[in-house]
Amino acid sequence: MNDNTSYSLVAANPTSYAKYFATYRKNVWFRPSWASLQEMMLDARDCYWIYQDNQRVGGISLTSSELGSFFMIPPSTLTVDMVHFLKNYAIQNSGNQSKVDAYNVLAEHIDVLKSAGFEVLNTRKCMIRTTEKIENDLHTDFNSIKPKLEHLPSMVQVMNESYRGGMDEGSLDTYRNDVSYYFEHNRQDELLNASSVLIDKKTNQVVGFCLISMWEDMPLVYDIVVKPAYSNQGLGRYMLYKAISQLEGFSPTIRLFVTIGNKADYLYTKLGFLSGEEASHLVYRDVQRNDDRNYI
Repeated sequence: MNDNTSYSLVAANPTSYAKYFATYRKNVWFRPSWASLQEMMLDARDCYWIYQDNQRVGGISLTSSELGSFFMIPPSTLTVDMVHFLKNYAIQNSGNQSKVDAYNVLAEHIDVLKSAGFEVLNTRKCMIRTTEKIENDLHTDFNSIKPKLEHLPSMVQVMNESYRGGMDEGSLDTYRNDVSYYFEHNRQDELLNASSVLIDKKTNQVVGFCLISMWEDMPLVYDIVVKPAYSNQGLGRYMLYKAISQLEGFSPTIRLFVTIGNKADYLYTKLGFLSGEEASHLVYRDVQRNDDRNYI
């Protein structure tokens, strides 16, 4: 970068920003149309234009200490100096906090952010598949029933056993809040009928579940979990095929998200899900600022 190069941020008009976002930001989440991409950003109030030497070169969602879903306008490209500017702006905007998060970073931007001191925390991708009627039998040792709020404690226990020690591990409160949120916001019969709670007939215990939600007018696998002791018995496959079959006629497609490194990625591909591009969560930590505060 030339020493005289200057960067600035200008609050964007949502209508204009939405048009640029829909055009220049990769559709990594398989949103159904250009119009839906544009509509998604019309209510956004935290979007800014990135200017370089008074020339508009990109856009970014920017809140206190968070950078999100930025895009570049050709022929401009993301540079280390630009990331330093955005990072420093976020730090100042947050009251000099020592940490900046960058969300939904595309693969082609990872190395640039890493060169500016960011590190990758996790990487996810969206996958999509057509719905269709599929022959799908459940082993006679199990029953499949419609999820109900009364199953919440058992579902939390399944999540706790399944995610323990893994990349998606959380707290019991997190699991409880996630399941509660699902039941609060997903009450359509079509979604609940496509969902599953699996019961071991011998113990009468919940051993797995699959919850189907609605996200941006398209069904989404909200969560799918099987107890470790019951893995490799085809239960995950059964629940996904059930959802795919039940939703045929209601929606042409179904989506899910998976964390890179999750062994379920292989199963999803085997069952016909198409992978979208990866998006990562990165973080910058100002170690020097943290050290300075320790002496205050």
